[in-house]
Amino acid sequence: MRNNRENNIKTFAASLILVIVIAAFAVAGFIVFGGEAPAEKDQFPWIVSDSAAVDGMLDGTYYEGEKNSAGKLSYKIAGEITVDFAEGKGDFKIENSGKNTCLMKVKITVDDEVIYQTGYLKPNQHIAEDFLDKIPEVGTYEAKAFFEGFDPNTEESIGSSEPTEIVITVIQ
Repeated sequence: MRNNRENNIKTFAASLILVIVIAAFAVAGFIVFGGEAPAEKDQFPWIVSDSAAVDGMLDGTYYEGEKNSAGKLSYKIAGEITVDFAEGKGDFKIENSGKNTCLMKVKITVDDEVIYQTGYLKPNQHIAEDFLDKIPEVGTYEAKAFFEGFDPNTEESIGSSEPTEIVITVIQ
């Protein structure tokens, strides 16, 4: 009887260890293979980003590497933006590269009139879609996009890029 009891205890202990090992592998597998990519640590938590800004690069990755000096500004924008006249929504594809060390604001003008302006985009943030502030009539327009960098500690401008020529098409 004593041997049965000892065998039962040994069997129970072995089963318990097996369950713990399987659970540990399941948790490790979820951490390595499951869930979403870890969010990048917010470099400037005191800065409020534009409401349309999303963390990560346009292709969904996060930048890891050496940053530009404060005197350089890397950015992206769609060369042609199509906007629906009824709602003013378009695919802007604006990106403040993860290479940057500064905040960025973007302004788009048509005939020197501002039709779109962002709030801050932190490094490694982008705006895929957004709404124009002022919607021109249906048609195709030559527009200029201006990119301005800001010191994240003082929020003072550190300079603007030369205008980038883009095309805005407003459709019905």
